[in-house]
Amino acid sequence: MSIYKPTDEKTIEAAAQRTDIAHYMEVSGVAGVSGDGDVWALMGAGWTSNTESPSAQTKERKYINEKSARKNITSYAPSFSFETLLMFNKPEVRKIYDIYTKRKTGIDAVVTMITVDLFDTPKGGSYPARKGNYAVEVSSCDDDDDMIIKGNLNGQGDEDMGWFDPSTGTWSDTDPSED
Repeated sequence: MSIYKPTDEKTIEAAAQRTDIAHYMEVSGVAGVSGDGDVWALMGAGWTSNTESPSAQTKERKYINEKSARKNITSYAPSFSFETLLMFNKPEVRKIYDIYTKRKTGIDAVVTMITVDLFDTPKGGSYPARKGNYAVEVSSCDDDDDMIIKGNLNGQGDEDMGWFDPSTGTWSDTDPSED
């Protein structure tokens, strides 16, 4: 048996802050956006909430020789509940608003999002990240003063694990240290 001993006692109680996890939405083709290949917009200013729910799906089974049941994780049904100000000059907000106002469905209501763990040590400027597709479900767009869009980004299949460089907007499936 061994005991974990941190190399730096000051880091043992460090907790990630909300600013240590960044979300980027692919916005190629949105009016006013130009660039080669995929263009990623930071979901930052205007976004007041983007709360992830992994929604683990379980299956329970009790064996005849045991008093207690066992519960196993069988899959996930992830979603992000969000709130954003209707800042029409932000391309990722414009994309959500366009899905909502044009009542898009199916693949036309799906966005691609990257979630980046900025609290991890970068490798060559890239951070560990997850990229996935999410169906946009807008539940409301109203308020007394500023317009607020509320809803969910519902996971569509498995996320890809990889690396994202926020300074260049570059996604890679391979660890930068393997280059």
